[in-house]
Amino acid sequence: MKKILIAAAFVFSSVAFANDVQVPKVYHEIATAPAAPRESEIASLFDRWNAALATGDADTVTKLYAPNAVLEPTVSNEVRTTTDGIRDYFVKFLKMKPQGTINVREIRLLGDSAALDTGVYTFDLIKNGTHQKVQARYTYVYQKVDGNWKILNHHSSMMPQ
Repeated sequence: MKKILIAAAFVFSSVAFANDVQVPKVYHEIATAPAAPRESEIASLFDRWNAALATGDADTVTKLYAPNAVLEPTVSNEVRTTTDGIRDYFVKFLKMKPQGTINVREIRLLGDSAALDTGVYTFDLIKNGTHQKVQARYTYVYQKVDGNWKILNHHSSMMPQ
């Protein structure tokens, strides 16, 4: 039904534009409604974040977070609630050359502009000169900000065993 409405709105809008007719607002909204995100789109946001880690640049990673983001990191007791705090965490964390791999994930789409990605990931990193693997639970809440996906909340905690 939605596809039919969108097609009808497109045709109506095209004819109206060609004849210089005012398009009713309801048809314009249907024709220009954003497409709902797909799970694959949300899954790719972790890949984007992981690639940002690989740059070793805290500013590159920090730009992926919303201005009002909250970071509850794995290797710090401090919850970060400002851009400067998030950047400070990554300045320190990136020294360990982390790279993550998703082990288990569940993605929930929360409308057209928000999503949840939660599960378990493993980080390869270098700590005190020794290569280590650290497994942790994670939750990312993503939100579209000015048309771009940003991390609104990122929680990560080491597995208890």
